[in-house]
Amino acid sequence: MTNYYDLSLFAHYRAIGSRLLFSIKEKPLLPILNRSSYNHSTKRGKIRSMMNQKASGKDHIYDGWFYRHFIDPSLAGIRRRIARLVPEGSRVLDVGCGTGDQLLHLAAQIESGLGVELSGEMIMCSQRQARLRQITNCTFELRDAAHLDHLEDQHFDIVMSSMVMHEMPEPARLPVLNEMKRLGKTIIIADWIYPQPSTWKNVGTNIIEWMAGREHYAGFRSFMAAGGLPVLLETVGLEVLESQITSKGTIQLWVCRS
Repeated sequence: MTNYYDLSLFAHYRAIGSRLLFSIKEKPLLPILNRSSYNHSTKRGKIRSMMNQKASGKDHIYDGWFYRHFIDPSLAGIRRRIARLVPEGSRVLDVGCGTGDQLLHLAAQIESGLGVELSGEMIMCSQRQARLRQITNCTFELRDAAHLDHLEDQHFDIVMSSMVMHEMPEPARLPVLNEMKRLGKTIIIADWIYPQPSTWKNVGTNIIEWMAGREHYAGFRSFMAAGGLPVLLETVGLEVLESQITSKGTIQLWVCRS
């Protein structure tokens, strides 16, 4: 069985791009690729438009089914690393929970989990997966993580976020981090390492992010230009307890105390 985590990120996402554009049959994502109906410039414009949908109130083209089948497997190593850091019986908040994969991975070892996400497609996917796996201690809500005023201070033992900060618009990052700090006793965040460890890995990472669409890529570029997670963590006053770097050297995991 293929171990996606052992594949290089560049090769893996290049394969994803090929599937996305040409051969997804179960749930076609780009019906506009009909040569009899559109010229090349129209197709390019349609693709850009679909790829550049905003997260707030809208879904990305890769949300839901596609993300669960192709992106989640590539993050399996990160899921396991985070699981080892979460104590038994914890109450957990997952910010930008996506398909719910991380929270559902933790379900057997935690007391309860709440996932919040701006994509309706992702929330439907996570709720569906919880039902299929008969997991009842994790819930998923369509909410803005910068405004979780209905939750009390320090309500969660763990507040976590995986590969989310870099895709946010720059003005959204500090409000979300401050809300995470308010709500959690321990904060766990995984995202692209700054700086990237080599020129070629930096190129590969940029290609991956470019494939996700213009606005996503703009978020990534501003994230890296500002100094990545180290600067953000220092700005909001989070105390770093531990840091880990993945075997590929492109993603870093931070454990902080609020």
